[in-house]
Amino acid sequence: MSGLTLRIDSGIAEIELDDGKVNALSESMLDSLLDAIAQAATADAALLITGRSGCFSGGYDRKLIDAGGPACDAMRAAGDRLTMALLDYPAPVVIACTGHAMAKAAFMLLLADYRIGSEGAFRVALNEVAIGMTMPRPAMRLAEARLAAHWLSRCALQAQSLKPADALDAGFFDELLPAEQVLERARDKARALSALPRQAYRETRALLNGALRAEIAALMSP
Repeated sequence: MSGLTLRIDSGIAEIELDDGKVNALSESMLDSLLDAIAQAATADAALLITGRSGCFSGGYDRKLIDAGGPACDAMRAAGDRLTMALLDYPAPVVIACTGHAMAKAAFMLLLADYRIGSEGAFRVALNEVAIGMTMPRPAMRLAEARLAAHWLSRCALQAQSLKPADALDAGFFDELLPAEQVLERARDKARALSALPRQAYRETRALLNGALRAEIAALMSP
């Protein structure tokens, strides 16, 4: 799994994204991430996703976005599969956001059950419009469902780049901590959520996400 490691231990599956750069969500990275999520689900493990120091992920591979064509389409299709995999995950999902989170990576935050962000000079943005890309309809529906209403236009339409405190207010994070404390706090949260009765958690998570999942799936259909 290039740029990605998976560790499953004591009921927690920890996925670390680290390509040595900005953790671009290329088709290859997304396929590796999807495979790791599937392994974690098979193990019935709580899921913790984290990034490298200073950067959770810069989102889709910008070179492919700029070039367009079949490779870009394949990458975005893999991104759609990631959206569904996170909505459907049968156990707790926690994200430790270790720095910048842009575009698809910011949408990943909106798909998790609990999100812990790093304090510091980091940015969170839905920057699709800023790079000349019309917001995809499924992504817009997710933003509408998960962001605070008074931030929706600034995030989705105006592509505002948010400091961590504003990202907390907008709904991308549940809490902020100094960078050096983020991962351990996320592990503690994953363990706490994993200790909840699993069947009740799984079924309630499906109820919580069900209507949104159906709407997004319909918007993804050709």
